[in-house]
Amino acid sequence: MTSLRIIERGGDESSPGREPFEAIEARLRERLARGGDSAAVDAVDLILIQAVPHRASDIHFEPWRDSLTIRYRIDGILHDVAQLPREFHAWITTRLKVIARIATYHRDVPQDGRIEPDATPSGRAMRVSTFPTVNGEKVTVRMLDTPDGMLALDALGFDADLTGALQELIGRPSGTLLLTGPSSSGKTTTIYALLQAIVQSRDPAPHVVAIEDPVEYRMPKITQTEINPHTGLTYEEALRAVLRQDPEVIMLGEIRDPATAHAAIQAGLTGHLVISTIHSGTAAGVFTRLLDMGIEPFLIASSVTGVLAQRLVRKNCPACSAPVVPDERLCARFGVVPESGTFRAGSGCPNCEGIGFRGRTAVGELLMADETVAELILSRARTATIHRAAVVAGMTSLEDAALACAETGITTLDEMRRVLPAGMT
Repeated sequence: MTSLRIIERGGDESSPGREPFEAIEARLRERLARGGDSAAVDAVDLILIQAVPHRASDIHFEPWRDSLTIRYRIDGILHDVAQLPREFHAWITTRLKVIARIATYHRDVPQDGRIEPDATPSGRAMRVSTFPTVNGEKVTVRMLDTPDGMLALDALGFDADLTGALQELIGRPSGTLLLTGPSSSGKTTTIYALLQAIVQSRDPAPHVVAIEDPVEYRMPKITQTEINPHTGLTYEEALRAVLRQDPEVIMLGEIRDPATAHAAIQAGLTGHLVISTIHSGTAAGVFTRLLDMGIEPFLIASSVTGVLAQRLVRKNCPACSAPVVPDERLCARFGVVPESGTFRAGSGCPNCEGIGFRGRTAVGELLMADETVAELILSRARTATIHRAAVVAGMTSLEDAALACAETGITTLDEMRRVLPAGMT
């Protein structure tokens, strides 16, 4: 699973002051030039601290032949923060591995670790991944939200009808709800919001078990475990074991193979509410993916209650966005005219660091598996046929959901083109 960054993160009154990237690089060079044991500690602390007010979801430490480049991913896009002399790469990498509790002597194999909130002055939990390259180890740090920062289901950005339908699906005692979308499309945060809504809406709280890879957020009243293929604890094995623990709700981080898919579908048929993710371009495409995995059509039609396909679009900066006339080619591509909405775009300002966007919101299409869809699944209908039937039944497509955001000035047509699946636009 990937962790979702939908609404603006960090930047509250308790966060450290946001510094321009040029100032961060200058301070890093100054600290590292001092040398000594504290140089790498101070440099890493600065990078991690500044990631919070900059609203970074990830930090990339990229070694090149003659430099170490540090980049923040902000609202889904990577931005260069600093380019440091290559000699500091080992210092910074070693410091990151120490606080992430990763073996410092292994440099030729990928490793994963976790930085606890009290390990750095940033006060944030982080996931760390190392990867060997020809230029040395590349390190990627994923910033994790604390449970207090988890979003309510109705704050993710979906329209009211879709949110209401999701609440209806998670209110059912059994069935399989699947989420789909590319990496960094917000699936993880949506799932956690769904689990939080389940726990808060039922009294007493149900027995909820989450099987993850890895556990990104520690949530109250939910039993969470991490898979460990090295010990044989795969998604499939963990799910089979969990079914003997008397669960009511099961969250499965990802359906990756036919065996796991079959186990998840079966669990949804035997009195459990199963929530999981699976990779596909659109909601209707999930059924084709399951069929390709060898799952029998009658099992899919009986178990899957709904499929949510989602994306994250960047929001126009509220401080610098202004009315614009959209490009004619984009209007033609999406079948709109400039007069059809209040189109806006950000020009770039200190508030958005010159980007023109600030924050992201979720857009999605929720395919409810009604009798018509079930019949199409049983007949192994094509993805396009299932999609058209769902639209006729009232489903708002991903394109239409994103277009509504553009026409109301929340985002731009160009941003739509960037995030929507190939071939959809």
